[in-house]
Amino acid sequence: MIAPLIVAVGLGAILVIESRRMERAHAASSDSEQRFRMAVEAARCGIWEWDLTTDKIFMSDVTGALFGWRGGVVDGQQVLDRVSPGHRDGLRDALATAAIYGGFDVSFRVPSLTGGRPVWIDARGQGFGAAPEGGYARIIGVALDVTEERLAQSRAQSAESRLRDAIESIPEAFVLWDRQGRLLLWNSNFREFFHLDAQMLTPGAAREQILAAAIKATRQEIPVAGEPSGAREAELVDGRWVQISERPTAEGGLVVTAADITALKAQEEALKQNEQELRRAVANLERSQEQLSELARKYEAEKVRAEAANRAKSEFLANMSHELRTPLNAINGFSEIMVGEMYGELGDRRYVDYARDILNSGQHLLALINDILDMSKIEAGKMTLRFDPISLEEVTEDAVRLVRNRAETAGLSLRIEFPELPEVEADYRAVKQVLLNLLSNAVKFTPRGGRILIKADLRDDPRGRRVRVTVQDSGIGIAADDLARLAMPFEQIEHQQAKTQQGSGLGLALSKSLVEMHGGLLDLKSAPGQGTAASFSLPVQQTEQVATRTATAFG
Repeated sequence: MIAPLIVAVGLGAILVIESRRMERAHAASSDSEQRFRMAVEAARCGIWEWDLTTDKIFMSDVTGALFGWRGGVVDGQQVLDRVSPGHRDGLRDALATAAIYGGFDVSFRVPSLTGGRPVWIDARGQGFGAAPEGGYARIIGVALDVTEERLAQSRAQSAESRLRDAIESIPEAFVLWDRQGRLLLWNSNFREFFHLDAQMLTPGAAREQILAAAIKATRQEIPVAGEPSGAREAELVDGRWVQISERPTAEGGLVVTAADITALKAQEEALKQNEQELRRAVANLERSQEQLSELARKYEAEKVRAEAANRAKSEFLANMSHELRTPLNAINGFSEIMVGEMYGELGDRRYVDYARDILNSGQHLLALINDILDMSKIEAGKMTLRFDPISLEEVTEDAVRLVRNRAETAGLSLRIEFPELPEVEADYRAVKQVLLNLLSNAVKFTPRGGRILIKADLRDDPRGRRVRVTVQDSGIGIAADDLARLAMPFEQIEHQQAKTQQGSGLGLALSKSLVEMHGGLLDLKSAPGQGTAASFSLPVQQTEQVATRTATAFG
């Protein structure tokens, strides 16, 4: 009896000891599991377990909070209903795949229950436990709130999109390389300027490979003196010019831009041509000065041949010498400044202004010389005109443009009133000269605050339709005795206002002859203190007889 009792007692002790050992092991396992859960949730990861056979899901408190719930067990359909509609199919597909292959990795969005910001969840897990029909019966995993990461990614994408839009909007070609010489960013102008294949331009492409292709679109390169960062000008094969600049980035990369300077190059070339033309103009003015001196000597010699001509030409030369002194001083003074390049190269705005003054003075000299030459041609019967269809409104605006500045400086108003007129057959230069003479006289003899009106009308005449142009001013007027003399060469009226004005006395005489060579008439109507109306008429269509006419003398 004792032996069986001892055995029974021994077995009981063994069972008690084993039971306590198992309890300790279970407690240790539970403690380890709890520590694991705490560690996972401390990392903002929730734990979940999906039973695929019952469609029940266990969620930790962190996981439940992501869905707006408390931790516990919920139905799978509840979870699907909480997911945004556009993400439900993706979650179902991930579950189906995990049931077969075990791996589970999906991202989805969960709307807020309070109308706030939705939550983005990354869920990852692994299948375990065999299902009766094959595959896995359960999936256990973690859920991570990645809302901030998603927002940061969205902001980064938006920033990159804005950056690309900004780069694309600039007119220059733009390209950015990283420190290893790999392609990061570029715009369409870079591809278009250098005729690059779009398939070649991919992020990470080697700089050497792309530059080798770009060089094929370049005809020549010229370094830009005084420019930093290796700036250079390049002529492309399509004829355009670009200025290429390079700048290193703080990260060791390289930014390259190419600006289209084709228009600037054209301006530089035009500037060079203008400089050459200016030099030729100065030389021509110097020759004109010599010609004028020669003409003066000739007319001085003519004075001894006829007393009347001597008096008239002496007065003319006296007037001309005064007229020429001011523009000659301007020519000499400004020419010296240009030669000395006092203000820099010709591109300086002041040089342009001085050059304009030189040309204005030269044009004034040439106008006087042309009057003399025209007078000589008419007296010799060698003046010929070229008749072409011209717009009187256009030639009038051209003439007004040349005197408008003088009129405005003198405080005069200048107005054109033209109806719709047909073109007339006339010599453009001759008609312009007539208008300039009449307008110049109107400006000279109209006091400050006065008015000058240029008007025209179409008239029927037995000899054909004619256009009549009138230059009417509110000036000092002319006495009846003086009107007849004004159309004679070198004649000028004696008046206090006239004494302050410069002129050769040839303007009206030349105008009268030029109008008559067109088969027209020049008419003056005036009275002292009532202004002057100078009119001339031109036929719309020239007859063959008029078209071959030359003047032999002043009419």
